[in-house]
Amino acid sequence: MTSHSLSASDGLVIAMLAMMVLSLGVLVVLVVCMRRNVAQRDRQVDELLEEIAENEKRSKSATAMGEKAPPAEPWERDGDWWKQ
Repeated sequence: MTSHSLSASDGLVIAMLAMMVLSLGVLVVLVVCMRRNVAQRDRQVDELLEEIAENEKRSKSATAMGEKAPPAEPWERDGDWWKQ
């Protein structure tokens, strides 16, 4: 009977393979979690963000055409408040 014992180099190879498999598993779990979170996104939030972008685009085009900018809210400061 021959005895099959593991040498130190065999242990190192096994440990490295285990770490590589563990790292790959962590990456797979991260990808699965990201895909699941993207699938659960709230469509209303996306619509709201698109609406806000459209409003900003309209206000910029209105000021570029020379129309008067909409009045600022009472809590907003002028754009050059720091120059004063």
